[in-house]
Amino acid sequence: TVGMLASQISQSYILDVSNPEEARLELFKYFGTFTRALITMFEVHMANWAKPCRILMETLGEVTGGFFVFYRCILGFALMSVISSVFVQQTMSVVQNDEDIMIMRKRKETDSYHRKLKSFFNAIDTNQDKNLCRAELEQVKKNHDLKVWMAALDIEPDDLEGLFDMLDNGDNQVSLQEFITGASHLRGPAKSIDLAQLQIAVNRLERTMIDLSCKLFPEVAQKKKGVVER
Repeated sequence: TVGMLASQISQSYILDVSNPEEARLELFKYFGTFTRALITMFEVHMANWAKPCRILMETLGEVTGGFFVFYRCILGFALMSVISSVFVQQTMSVVQNDEDIMIMRKRKETDSYHRKLKSFFNAIDTNQDKNLCRAELEQVKKNHDLKVWMAALDIEPDDLEGLFDMLDNGDNQVSLQEFITGASHLRGPAKSIDLAQLQIAVNRLERTMIDLSCKLFPEVAQKKKGVVER
């Protein structure tokens, strides 16, 4: 469109015999016909825009030169944005589908999260003995900054007490490695496999309790069996 417009504007200057013949010929070479204007605009898009711009400015006036520069800037930014978007999209697609890169990214995320857990552990380990006791965990509930820190780690403060009870082997202490391992499992919402394992454990416990009650109280089990048969 811009090339056709430049060609139409140039016709009056080219056909005016009072204008310098050399300038008319130069303008004709770039914008004299539709084909010449098309090739010129192709050159402009490929970054060879300075010569056509100067010819327009010297023959049709400085306004056309300024307009041409403005058009080239807008066009350049638009093309670069489109090309960059395509390359970035393709690159991200390759990165997401590449197994090795996925493994490396997951490993880096895990290592980064473990470093954050270690920093948090050292912050609440007030006596710096590399072990946490129940009293040290209680300070988390009272300290707003530590609670915000836990939220950033995707762990609820109330989960710490349950984590301590789960990891405590009887010495009323939790080591750094035990804390990192346990806290990693608490991160984020419950997974489907965790819920399934919990349901299976509950079902097994329920069957064990029923079998145990039948052995300890056979008369009750017999009455229940009779009720079921009725």
